[in-house]
Amino acid sequence: MLKAVDPNTVPAGPPSDWQVTKSFARLTGGFWRGGTAGRAWLWSLTLASAIILSVFANVTVNRWNGWFFDALEKKDGESALIAMAVFPVLVLIAAGLGVIILISRETFQVHWRAWVTAKLADGWIGERRFYRLGLSGYEPANPEYRIADDVRWATEPVVDFAIGLLSAVITAITFIGILWSIGGSLSVEAHGVPFEIPAYMVLAAIIYAVLVSGLITWVGRPLPRLIAARNEGEARLRFSLMRIRDHGETIALSRAETGERRAVAATYDTLVARWLAMIRQRGRLTWITNGSGALVPVVPLLLAAPKYLSGEMSLGDVVQVAAAFVAVQNAFNWVLDNFMRIAEWLASARRVNELAVALGAIEAGVAESDIAVLASEDAGLRLDELTLTDRDGRTLLADVSTALPAGATLHVAGELGHGKAALIQAVAGLWPWGRGAVALPDGARIAVLPQHLHLSEGSLRAALDPIGGHSDAEAAAALRHYGLSSLVSQIDLAHDWDKALTTGDRQRLALARAELAKPDILVLDEATSGLETEAALELLSRLRAARPDAVMLLIGQSPGFAEAADHHLTMRRAGGVARIASSDMPRPTTRVEAGGG
Repeated sequence: MLKAVDPNTVPAGPPSDWQVTKSFARLTGGFWRGGTAGRAWLWSLTLASAIILSVFANVTVNRWNGWFFDALEKKDGESALIAMAVFPVLVLIAAGLGVIILISRETFQVHWRAWVTAKLADGWIGERRFYRLGLSGYEPANPEYRIADDVRWATEPVVDFAIGLLSAVITAITFIGILWSIGGSLSVEAHGVPFEIPAYMVLAAIIYAVLVSGLITWVGRPLPRLIAARNEGEARLRFSLMRIRDHGETIALSRAETGERRAVAATYDTLVARWLAMIRQRGRLTWITNGSGALVPVVPLLLAAPKYLSGEMSLGDVVQVAAAFVAVQNAFNWVLDNFMRIAEWLASARRVNELAVALGAIEAGVAESDIAVLASEDAGLRLDELTLTDRDGRTLLADVSTALPAGATLHVAGELGHGKAALIQAVAGLWPWGRGAVALPDGARIAVLPQHLHLSEGSLRAALDPIGGHSDAEAAAALRHYGLSSLVSQIDLAHDWDKALTTGDRQRLALARAELAKPDILVLDEATSGLETEAALELLSRLRAARPDAVMLLIGQSPGFAEAADHHLTMRRAGGVARIASSDMPRPTTRVEAGGG
C-alpha cells in the first residue's frame, strides 16, 4: 500500500517566497562544489571583479563631470581640453569592463543552467522516475517544460540579480560618500529658528528610495502568483497542442478535431484570462515606476538649487551631486527596477523546486510498497502471492503465484483489463502498490515489448541498438532475421521512424532490438498484434532460438500463441478483481474465477 508522505519531503501548502529562495539555493548550490567547482568559481570571481572595477570606473566618470563642468564655468580652456583628452580613455576602460562582464556573465549562465538541467533531467529520466512519478500521483504538471524552460528562467536572472545587487551595494556606499562630502548640510529656518539638516542629500536619497520601494513592493505583491499562473497556462497550452500532434492519426480517423479545437480554445481562454490579470497588475506598477522615473533626475536639482544660487556649490558640484543622487536611487531602487524579473524568477524557481521535491519524494520512497523484489535462486522468474492494487487501494490482481524456470514461456490470457498493465509493471519493477514478492535473476535484464513501440527521432541504428556496442553486421543481421531487410541500407538515416514505419514493422523492429539486447526476461504485451499469427509465431521462434535461456511472457496474445508456451495463466474477473492460477501442464489451462470485491 502507498505509505504516508513525509511532510518534510512534500510540503503541505505552498511555500513562501523565502522558502522558495532557500530551496532553490540548496538545489543549485552544488554547482560550486565537486567537479564543476573550478569553472564555477573562476567565472564567479571574474564577474565580481569586473563589476567592482566597473563601479569605480563610474565613480571616476562622476568626478570627471565635476572637473569638466567646473572648467566650463571658470572658462578654463586648458583644463577643459585636458578633460576632453582624458575622456576617451575612461570610455575605453568602461567599455572593456562591460565586455568582460558580458562574456563572464553569459558564460556563467550557460554553464550553470547546463548543470541544473543535467541534474534535473538525470533525476527525471534515471531509474525511470518519469514513469514512476505519473504512477505516484505526485507528478507536477508538465515536468518537461520545467526542465526545458523554467530552469532557464530560474537560473539566468539569478546571475543578473547578483550582478545588480553587488553593483547596487558598492554604488550606494561610494556615491553616498560623494553626496555627503559635496552636498554637506542644509541650513533652514522655521518660525525664526535656524537649524541645520546634516547630510541632507543623503537623507533625501534614502527617504525617497524607501518610500518608492515600499510602495512598489506593496502594490506588486500579487504579481509572482499571477506570473506563476500564466506560466502554468502556457505549459498547458503547449501540452494540448503536442497531444494533438502525438495522436494525430487517431483524431483524424475518428474525425474528433472539433472536440480537440474546443479543448484548445478553452485552454487558451484560460491563458488569456491569466495574461490579462497579470497585465492589469503590471499597469498598477507602471504608475509608480514611470512617475518615479520622471522625478528622480529633477529632485536632486531642486535640492541643490538653493546652495548653488547662494554660491555654496559650483556648477560642477551640482552636476556631480545630481549624478550621484541618481546613482544612489538606482542602487536603492534595485528591487523596484527588478521587481517584474524577481516575480518571474520566483514563479519559475517555484516550479523547478516542485519538480525537484517530487523527484526527491520518489527517491525517498513516497510511492514505496510492500512488494518485495528478491533474487531468484535460479535464472528463472517467480511470483509469490502477488497482489496488486491501484493508488486508492482497490485490488486489481489477487494472489498470483507461479514459478518459471530459465527458458520457460508463459502465455497469459483471459480478461486482462487493468491487471495486465499492473502485472507487466510489477515484473519490470515499476508498480508501487500491492504486496507479495517478485523474484528475478540477480542483475536481470528485462525487456518489455509493447503493442505500440515508441521510436525517438534519429537514426534507425539508434532505435535498433540504443545502448550501442553491436557491429554493423550484427545490426544488419538482426533486421534481416525479422523481415526488415529493406531497411538495412537506411540504418544510419536520421528520420522520424515512428511515423515512417507501419505498426507491423515497428513490432518487427522491437523483436530485432530485443535479440540484440539479450534480455533475461522478455515480456511481450500484444507485441505482435500487427502481424499474422503464423508470421508472428515464426518470429517468436527466432527470438527464442536467439535467447534459449530467457524467460518469456506472452501477454494478451491470440489463442494461437498458447501452442508456443509451456506455462499458462488465465485471468478471470469478478467484482472488479482478477485472479489467475498457473498450470505447469500445457493442457488443460487452469481457470480460476474471482469472487466478491
